[in-house]
Amino acid sequence: MQFAPDNSWKEKRLSLIEKIPDCEILTKITGREEIELNPHSHNRHQIIYILSGTLHIEANGKNHFVTERHLVWIPEGTIHRLSSNNRQISLLVGYFRTETTPDDSFIIFRTDEMTARNLDFISHRRRINMYKSPEIYSFAYGFLKAIPHICKKATFPAQSFIITDDNRLVSILEYIKSNISQDLTIEHVATRFGLSKRSLTRIFTNSNIRFVHYLNYQRVVRAIEIISDGSMNIEQTAYEVGFNSPNSFSRVFRQITGESPSGYFRK
Repeated sequence: MQFAPDNSWKEKRLSLIEKIPDCEILTKITGREEIELNPHSHNRHQIIYILSGTLHIEANGKNHFVTERHLVWIPEGTIHRLSSNNRQISLLVGYFRTETTPDDSFIIFRTDEMTARNLDFISHRRRINMYKSPEIYSFAYGFLKAIPHICKKATFPAQSFIITDDNRLVSILEYIKSNISQDLTIEHVATRFGLSKRSLTRIFTNSNIRFVHYLNYQRVVRAIEIISDGSMNIEQTAYEVGFNSPNSFSRVFRQITGESPSGYFRK
């Protein structure tokens, strides 16, 4: 396992996972204590099922946004970091070893009722031992290994942005995320950072990011976080994240997610 120095309790929490016997599967329902840890990796596969709230995951040089009822597959050895902007978040996490890897890629999956029920069944056992509960272990092990084959990859929010190493762009992207409620234009942002519109456009292009798309994506992401917390309705949220009308919010929301806001949250 790799992790940067931090509070000892965080290091201890991570090291405990390393000590799980290979003959056991560990699952648990957890909350914020599972996130805000330093970038780290595990010596076994990890799954994260989002029960409530939303999650940001940095992995393989990209930033991913994951919403409720999605499942994250993190192969062993993958360095990752979790964070969330929600007041409350509930996660089902699991760790297990396997000699054969169904898929060695970081993937976000959509789930159905069958998958959710099986995960709920497994999570209530917490530590499933191959020798103490062979039938349960065989079922849980087989189901977890089969996840990449029985679940479909998510289209949204699986879209991710590369974590840029351009220091100029890092500050610009953070500024955009922190000011999405404002009437931001590329000219405004360029002036804010002492650049011409042409220079800023070139910086975005070199990182394969379009200004308008990034701004709208961050607005939709923040809208989902706000509505997931239950603090505002869709119309209030539209203005809160910088749209000039609920109609324009709905149009952009559909462009990015493929659904209307009401349809998305109804599901």
